[in-house]
Amino acid sequence: MNKLEILLIILVSAAVGLGMMILLLAAVTEKSPNIPELFLQLLTGKAPSGIPFFVPLSFLLFFVSTLAGTVGVIYFLIMPEIQTKSVNGMQKEDIFSFLLPDEKKIVEILMKHDGEYLQKQISKEAGFTRVKTHRVIVRLAQRGIVSVEKSGNTNIIKLNIKIKNYKS
Repeated sequence: MNKLEILLIILVSAAVGLGMMILLLAAVTEKSPNIPELFLQLLTGKAPSGIPFFVPLSFLLFFVSTLAGTVGVIYFLIMPEIQTKSVNGMQKEDIFSFLLPDEKKIVEILMKHDGEYLQKQISKEAGFTRVKTHRVIVRLAQRGIVSVEKSGNTNIIKLNIKIKNYKS
């Protein structure tokens, strides 16, 4: 798990805990508490008259933050995203399966030139504009597939991965 997922889990846990404390506070102030009924009353905003006004408001606030946090956790844990993974030694087809067409083209050009090539030459060979080449290389660098090294008014792009069974 990365730090963001852990943070979201902690936030949801804290919000649930605070919501439960508020529910217990409301139950203590009520003469004959029926917890499920009290929960529904607090949730709908129709709290019994003996409960202080801040309890339903606080409960609603924590319930909404818990719901939002839960949606965030589900999004970050379940939604498929291309994450930086160890790709050294993978088959060409495996690596290419999670690259966009423009990214594949640049990686193929780098493989033709033994994993290292000038950015301006990549741009010419791929038929991309300088800006498009730069953006694609930035995406590849963010995922650790290539590294960028300054060289005068251009960059040297180096392939960071080794690909088994590569035939151009």
